[in-house]
Order: sequence, then C-alpha cells, then structure tokens
Amino acid sequence: MKIEYMLAERTARYEKGSRSTVMMRLASVTVGLGIAVMIITLSVVVGFRQQINGALRGMMADMTICDVSGFMRQESEAVRPSEEFVREVGALRGVKSISPQVVLNGMAKSGDNVAGLQLKGIDAEYATEWWQSVIVEGSLPDVAAEHRGKELLLSEATAQKLDVAVGDKVEMLFAVGDERPRRDRFKVSGIYRTGLEEMDLRLAVADMRDVRRIAGWADDEVSGYDVMLDDGDDAEVVSDEIFQIIDRRYDAGDESVGSLVVNSIRERFPVVYDWLKAHNINARVIIVIIMVVVLFNMAATMLIMVLDRTAMIGSLKALGMRNGAIRRMFIYRAARLFAAGALWGNVVALVLVGVQAVWHPVELNPSGYMLTYLPVKVELWRVVLLNVGALAVTVVVMLLPSAMIARISPSESLKYKL
Repeated sequence: MKIEYMLAERTARYEKGSRSTVMMRLASVTVGLGIAVMIITLSVVVGFRQQINGALRGMMADMTICDVSGFMRQESEAVRPSEEFVREVGALRGVKSISPQVVLNGMAKSGDNVAGLQLKGIDAEYATEWWQSVIVEGSLPDVAAEHRGKELLLSEATAQKLDVAVGDKVEMLFAVGDERPRRDRFKVSGIYRTGLEEMDLRLAVADMRDVRRIAGWADDEVSGYDVMLDDGDDAEVVSDEIFQIIDRRYDAGDESVGSLVVNSIRERFPVVYDWLKAHNINARVIIVIIMVVVLFNMAATMLIMVLDRTAMIGSLKALGMRNGAIRRMFIYRAARLFAAGALWGNVVALVLVGVQAVWHPVELNPSGYMLTYLPVKVELWRVVLLNVGALAVTVVVMLLPSAMIARISPSESLKYKL
C-alpha cells in the first residue's frame, strides 16, 4: 500500500470531531443528492422515450406504405400493390415484418355514451406480439377464424368512456364517401392499455374483413402496409430503399405501386419526437448544473482539508515527502468522500425509481404529458457511466485546489500545533 493512500485512510479515520468534519459531511450529502438527482433525471428521460416511442411503434408501426392521399393522414384511398412488391420490401435488411391493414374512422355508441374511433383492421398475417403484451382483459379479435366474428379490441379509456366491458355490444356508425351512414354492431373481445391515453381513446382493433366490408372494398384492397423494423432508428435508410423499389418497379411497368408513398412514424408525429428531444436537452442542463454545484462544494471541502492539515503537510515535507505524493493523499481523500456520498445517492435513487416503476405514485395529466403516470427506466450502463464520469471529473477538478500544497512552507507550517 502506498504511503499516501495509507495516510489518507488514517486521517479520514481519526478526523472525527475536527473542525472540518461538518464540512466533510455536508460535501458527502451534496454528492449523494447530486448523484440521486442525476440518476432520477436520466431514468425519467429514458422512461419517457421508451414508453412513448414503444407505444407509438406498436400502435402505428415504424412506417406505413399507403396511397399518396393518406400521406400524413389517418385514412387513405384503397391500394392493391403486387405480391412481388410486398415480398421485395419484406426481404429488405432491417425489416422485421410487413403486414396489411385497413383503416376506417367511425363513431362508437353504447347507450347515451359516444366516442370517436378509428378502426384498424388486421388479418392473421399481422404481427400481434406487441398488442398481446398490452391487453389487460379478454383477447384480440379472432382474425384467423373461418367466419367473421365482428369483434373489437377497445382501449381501457374508451371502454370506461362507453361504459362497456368484455362481451358487451357496441354500435358503430360510419360515413363512407357520399353514401348514407352505415351502421354495425361489434362485440368487445378485449381491452388494452398502453398508457398513452390520447392515443388509446382514438384507436380500436378489428378483423380486416369486417372493416373492408363496411368500407365497400374488394378482398384484395387495403389501406396500406405496416412495416416494423428491427431498429426504429433505421427508418430513414429503409424508407429510401422502399422508394427505390417503388421507382424501379414503376419504371418496369408495375402500375400498382405508382401512387404509393412511405410515411414514417417520426413524420406522422413530429411534435411528439421534438418534445422527446427537448427532454434530452433538459436532462443535460440539469446534469451540468448539478455537477457544477457538486464540484464547487468538493473544491471548498478540499481547501478546508488542506488548511486543516497545514501542520501535517509541513511535517511530511520536512521528512522528505514530495508535493505530488501529498497532493495524491488529499485527492484520495476527496475520491473516498465522493464515493461514500455517491454510494448512498445511488441507493436512494434506485429505491425511488423502483417504487415509481412498480406502484406509480407520481401521476401525470395525460392532456399535457400524454401519459397517466411518470415513466421511469433504469439503464445500468448509464448509471455506471454517470458514476464513473462524475468521479473522474471530480478528481481532475480537485487537482486545482490541491495545488496550493506546493505553496506551504515547512518552516512556517511547523509553527502550527500538530
């Protein structure tokens, strides 16, 4: 064990009751609170991004291939692209699935309760893993059955608004073109909850055959295709490749793709993703401010430690210890103080985040935040990187106040009582 590390340990152990003890404890508390605030900030930002992005991807897919009339809109004209085009898109690198869907807006009614809904018709080929994960009661409509079941998957918010439960009937009214409104009755097969109340109130899932019949479309006509990716960040690259396929096939005489466009989820919800980016900026500002406070407090503590041990520094210099070794001793002290505060700061932060993740005591107004509760998500690599980075920055900054050790003269310092 190096002599400077041994001295740092012993001075810390026998310093209780000294003039600097209060300042040391205050510095440790400051570090702990700072680390806790930074971890909670990161967990909230990551939680918002994961919850909102995950729900939007599951409900709307990473991108949609539809008629140009449906670009940046909820509904579009019917399209019937060739099977070769669909297979070619599905074979692109990064594409997880490509599934047809038929979308139709309508009005749901149960008793005196009314709600505007968008029916999303899917078939047996649709990737339903995400939908299965958000169902809280009942099940998805049986789209693989031989006959149409006229079933509906409603959100929990919509079910409460209509005052219906699984097994109840819901009357639907649709305005299709210039024709008279069409009516139909659907049975509630299941209820889902994503946490995005604003989106939940708008979307319901049904059998594609039912939606297609109401819209008056042929069996091979769809609103478009939902494309899910292995990584949502690849949307721009895959979108360019799909446009290249559309151009190439159209030039080759495939007129079925002439009016197709690719609509990514980030293009359809730009305000939401800009809002999430703003959260990242806010998190960086908070972390920088907290680190500045911690560093100033640690620097003041370092100066107090040095002044409190002036006599000891003079004695060590008189015995031949170099300035660098003495500085390392005090930097060890600062690092030890930081680690002690960071330890309980991590514990407090992780406990609070765990409580919020399990019981959701902090609720939000969905009209302003889209979610009904504060989402949190801990990514261990971010926590580790935050702790290591904060410790490294603190140690580097401590080199400045420790530089005053070189200015302490042994002859002057030995006048003080050891």
